[in-house]
Amino acid sequence: MILLTSFAFFIPNGVDNKYTHKEKTINGLIGEGYYSITKTYCLFVTMVVLLWTLYLWSIYDAIGHSLQMVVIIERLHISFGVDSMSLSLTLLTSALFPICIMVMRTFKGYITFLLLEIVIYGALNVLDLLGFYILFEASLILLFLLIGRSVYGNIEAAYKIVLYTMGGSLILLPIIFVLYAQGGSTSLIYLLCNFGSQHADAYQSAYYLLSERQMILGWGLFIVFAVKIPLMPVHLWLPEAHVAAPTAGSVLLAGVLLKLGGLGFIRFMIPILPSFTASIFPLVCCMCLASFLYSTLSTIRQIDLKKIVAYSSIGHMAMITLTIFTMSEYSAYNATFMMIAHGLVSPCLFLLVGLLYDRFHTKLIFYFTGLAAHLPIFSIMFLLCTLANLSFPLFPNFLAEFLCLTSLFSVHSLYAYVFCICQVLGTVASFWAFNRIIHGVAFGLTSNYKINQNASACDATRRVIVNNQYTTPLNRLEFAMVLTLMIGIIWLGVKPMA
Repeated sequence: MILLTSFAFFIPNGVDNKYTHKEKTINGLIGEGYYSITKTYCLFVTMVVLLWTLYLWSIYDAIGHSLQMVVIIERLHISFGVDSMSLSLTLLTSALFPICIMVMRTFKGYITFLLLEIVIYGALNVLDLLGFYILFEASLILLFLLIGRSVYGNIEAAYKIVLYTMGGSLILLPIIFVLYAQGGSTSLIYLLCNFGSQHADAYQSAYYLLSERQMILGWGLFIVFAVKIPLMPVHLWLPEAHVAAPTAGSVLLAGVLLKLGGLGFIRFMIPILPSFTASIFPLVCCMCLASFLYSTLSTIRQIDLKKIVAYSSIGHMAMITLTIFTMSEYSAYNATFMMIAHGLVSPCLFLLVGLLYDRFHTKLIFYFTGLAAHLPIFSIMFLLCTLANLSFPLFPNFLAEFLCLTSLFSVHSLYAYVFCICQVLGTVASFWAFNRIIHGVAFGLTSNYKINQNASACDATRRVIVNNQYTTPLNRLEFAMVLTLMIGIIWLGVKPMA
């Protein structure tokens, strides 16, 4: 992967215009006659990685040991391995990156996403806490470049994500040093063998960690991963990052990067510090309930489509976090399934919002009405994604939330009832946004519309001055990108154990 990415720097950033008529016809199947050489090569690299991930998925022994294909690099003192959770998230990442490459339009964006793919694969499969820290921080640097780009981005939002996540990471670094001083290594395998052994000497060292250091280490790890997932009150960076990021950045952020916080809880915090994890369960319940309630209420008040999807993501990640901390028999599997379901539905919604922005150059819902008359295929896909995000039956979010509530009912039924009641508020917000955009009187919006700034804000529908041409429907490339995610959503909802 690193070798293939390095070749992209030597490819000229130009367009190959020497296509024959037949080649133009073939390329027309995906909506354009000419392709950038760099874009074609980057798409080829992501497809190679996708095929390799499918091969790993085919040879993974689901009934064998949970940790397989372990590779130890002795000179770097780092190890990589695959378990069921990391393999699922790796497969999801491999499916999202070709879509991100097809959405991007700049040479720097292609290279940035290839580098992001390398560090995200490393963060998902690394078995070393220090390696996880380095790889995750590297992904934040590349995300900063995407969000804070000079022409389209928002430097304020880029600094906000850096301040929140880097602030938590500064807490993680001394925690890693303390673990290294206590256990002699930052490798997860070594730490588990050292602290989990039943021999006398190792048991004494584990007891010393529990009695002397576990509170400090536990609070440090919890704060770090709570920022990354994120939970209230350290969640404010996520809506701003989604609004400022390009469509491909929002797809990647919602689909993969948010899941690294849950991965940190399951892989590092719970195995190393189980007693501390159980002791802070009441606090985590309060934080997750507050995050879920606040995100649903905030969703009702939003007028930006990206913020609506972003706040709904905060609510779903709060449910994932609470499921992880129940520490029931299948809590890790239930939370992983919820992460996969959210990683398909939420990126699909962000992709649809991005396609809408490409046509109207706005994300405010007051400027949209009656799109079903102009974009029928888009409206059907938007309806299916909205139902999936609302956990409608026959969609993966329904099964995922049912499994999460099962884990929650096994620990405390009151918390589960509160989540069920709060879910109604999210339904109200999503259906209100869908009805406002898709239904209503069609005003003939066009891709070349102008906004009348003299009209009042309350009469927003009259601020759109329409032309005689209707907006362009989804082309074949856009339809193929959305259809790919829709197939995964429906397949996972109808046959989740396939």
